Amino acid sequence: MRHALITFGNEESYGLLFVGGELLEHHQLIRYFDGEDNDVIENILKWTPDFIMFSPMTTFYNYAIAISNAIKNHIPNVVSVFGGHHAMSVPDIVQLDAIDIVVVGPVRGSIEKILNGSVGVIKTTLTEPSDLSIPARHEYYRDIPRMAYRYRKFVLSIFGCPWNCAYCSSSCRHMRELFGVDAHSRYYLNRRPISAVIAELETIMQYDTKEIEWVDDDVFVGNEDWMIEFLLEYKYKVNLPMYVSSTSVSILHASDKLLNAMKGIISAVGLGVQAGRPESLKLFNRQWDNESKMKAAYDRLTSFGFSVNLQFIIGLPVKDPIEDAIDTIKCVQRIGAGSVCSCYPLMIYPTTELERYCIDSKIELNDMCNGDTNSGITGIKFDYVTNKRLKNICKLATLFVKYNVDEHWIRAMLDIDFNNVTSKKLSEARYKDCVVDRLKLDGESIFSKVISETKLRY
Repeated sequence: MRHALITFGNEESYGLLFVGGELLEHHQLIRYFDGEDNDVIENILKWTPDFIMFSPMTTFYNYAIAISNAIKNHIPNVVSVFGGHHAMSVPDIVQLDAIDIVVVGPVRGSIEKILNGSVGVIKTTLTEPSDLSIPARHEYYRDIPRMAYRYRKFVLSIFGCPWNCAYCSSSCRHMRELFGVDAHSRYYLNRRPISAVIAELETIMQYDTKEIEWVDDDVFVGNEDWMIEFLLEYKYKVNLPMYVSSTSVSILHASDKLLNAMKGIISAVGLGVQAGRPESLKLFNRQWDNESKMKAAYDRLTSFGFSVNLQFIIGLPVKDPIEDAIDTIKCVQRIGAGSVCSCYPLMIYPTTELERYCIDSKIELNDMCNGDTNSGITGIKFDYVTNKRLKNICKLATLFVKYNVDEHWIRAMLDIDFNNVTSKKLSEARYKDCVVDRLKLDGESIFSKVISETKLRY
């Protein structure tokens, strides 16, 4: 059987790499197709697949539906399979003509049913992190060369997150509701074997790679001995700069031994601030955090020599979203003025606590929001002026924090009008700051190469 795996965006479609690996274990013929290609539908039709497989983020969900419909119009018997967090959150999408199968859970255990003709919702049983296929990276890079030569590649060791953030579809609470506490803990909160992660990294090293992004939600969650042993192997066999993410609580609990083991390997740490006001943190179900902890975590990281990317969200469903955003900017400045930051417009994802809150509170959602954080468009339907100001803050937040811009200057720039050229240039400037901050002397040349090859969303 022939399986077309359709990917989207400028980053690796990590979930579909495991799907490809699983299909190869079942001796299936696979080919990846780049959803960013203008002729992607024509290319898929020429290959005449028996199955078309998607794992789209919310940003690309509607486009995935459009591609599926187009393929089915020409190949009526093709079977369309959707998986990933978005599909798992709203499995009723299987009722659409574009979708024949929705997989709820990991790919392991679904392929046999798919090949045997099952349709509808297929819910898989959680096993162990060690019970995973080898990601089909060679096939992925063969079929989508731009990803083979992308400077940054993704790797993870743990599939879940221990936190219950209200905006996140992979929150611990949501996954426990789907699979049960014990199964969730066994599969989503345990690490993969070190040997499996290193083997995947050795495959990546065969391609042009300058940086690894460790996409675990919180690098410090889990067994420290595992991480220390892994870092020793990593430094010997890989030794590329690595970007990781964490929370203040985990950073403050991490041992000096682990932080010392990370020195010389970790290029930067993304510290999730998310909001400044205590009531906004509570809305995000992050009431366990506060500015004092964030500042202490930031200072601890910088004392070990790590660069820090301060991450936060604006456009909350509160009475004064602009004032809330400015308060968060000022909080981030107090934590780490001079650092780069990543400011995201709030997305409202299906089945999240925050979506339930908005529905219960009769807060209208924004039909113009497609889940693309680069757009600056939030998931909440605000008036025109508020939307414009929030978008401007997203565009200018790195400038505000890195150069510690005074509040009166921040307010003076809220209503600036940007044309498309300026908007794109600002997005490029933000991106460049992040790359150079992580990769230091090599960052300038790497950014120049990346920006010449990337369809930047802005």
